[in-house]
Amino acid sequence: MKFLFKPIDNSGLVLFRMLFGLVMFFELAGAVVIGWVDQVYVEPKFTFTFIGFEWMQPLPGYGMYAVFLGLSILALCIAFGYRYRLATALLFIGWGYVYLMHKCSYNNHHYLYWILIGLFFFIPAHRYRSADVNAGRVKESLYCRWWHAYLFIGLYLIVYTHAAIAKLYPDWYRGVPLDIWFGAKSERPIIGAFYGWEYAPLLFAWGGKFFDFLVIPMLLWRRTRWFAIGLSLIFHLINSITFEIGTFPYMMIVSIVLFFPPEQIRNRFFKQKQAPDLVSVGKPVNQRLTSWLIGLFVAIQVLLPLRHHLYKGNVFWTEEGHRLSWRMMLRSKTGNASFIVKDKDGSFINHNTRDHITHKQYYTMSTHPDMIWQYVQYLKSLYGNDISVNVVAYVQLNCGPSVPMIDREVDMAKEEWHRFKHHEWITEFPGWPQ
Repeated sequence: MKFLFKPIDNSGLVLFRMLFGLVMFFELAGAVVIGWVDQVYVEPKFTFTFIGFEWMQPLPGYGMYAVFLGLSILALCIAFGYRYRLATALLFIGWGYVYLMHKCSYNNHHYLYWILIGLFFFIPAHRYRSADVNAGRVKESLYCRWWHAYLFIGLYLIVYTHAAIAKLYPDWYRGVPLDIWFGAKSERPIIGAFYGWEYAPLLFAWGGKFFDFLVIPMLLWRRTRWFAIGLSLIFHLINSITFEIGTFPYMMIVSIVLFFPPEQIRNRFFKQKQAPDLVSVGKPVNQRLTSWLIGLFVAIQVLLPLRHHLYKGNVFWTEEGHRLSWRMMLRSKTGNASFIVKDKDGSFINHNTRDHITHKQYYTMSTHPDMIWQYVQYLKSLYGNDISVNVVAYVQLNCGPSVPMIDREVDMAKEEWHRFKHHEWITEFPGWPQ
């Protein structure tokens, strides 16, 4: 594993640090400006956290605005290399806090950002062109180790490959989810005509699949790099316009700098920087430990997205193992849920779900069994642990039939949550339409 510690010019890594920090700044500050913080953290009366993190709750008043503004400042600190280690550590903690509380607005790119922030903490991307170097807090360095830059590329390869594999299912081949989404956008001016084109869903479905499989290898190979860059720009910009998924397309665009030879980055962006003397660079300490930790990180990233195979049923239906697995924008799922609540003496309790959660929370919860279970726990906190709750939830997956997703005969108030076991109160997957 000696190649992991080969010294290379750190120009690409330094530029990526700067761009990453700026994109994170716009992600965090933009969440405040466009009202996303208010929609997700301030307005709701009840918070759907990741199960096990119920103790994490939004701060009252203007607290969440302060959190996001503070995190946006930390992102700028990373971009400019100011107190880099402290900034990455605090941003990792703070981003984890807001991420684990917004399951209702779950996005895979938020999870990816969390991993990237964690990687930056361990990688010395601040040893050139940074405030820390200027202040003498760290010694300037013109080189980094091979793994410092290529671990990011390896992560992207894993992410895109899993995303491509997840698209290997019948409805995606037929472009069904994209047909549903495009149908709702066909009235847009100018670009709406493209969304209404008969073959647009198939073009996106198959084009997206091949893009996910091939883009990283094509970026790595010099002969196809510029072609892959062109495809990336088109793909990510169209995704940004079509699906309005925040800064993720732009983070992927700025990540392209990692795929160029660092000498090209130096000559283009750091013209005053001298070429590093890589011959006289010594060996780093703890190579064996570092190799094992890198291997463990890669193994987790490869295996964690496959954990849904350990659960009974179809992950599109049960959602068990769906999160943290790069399974984003794969299916259209709609439904509604009602809760039949009875007191311990058998009398009905009049409960209107929409008075307790927002419109977005309701429609997301209605199609996610774990969130339905969490809402039942909320009902128990309102009416006591002696209540009984039966759930009537009808869900439509893509263009399939609208069928019950929860066994309505089961008293959900008595059900426990199992992290590593299928929940039998989730009904059987109805199957893909022929």
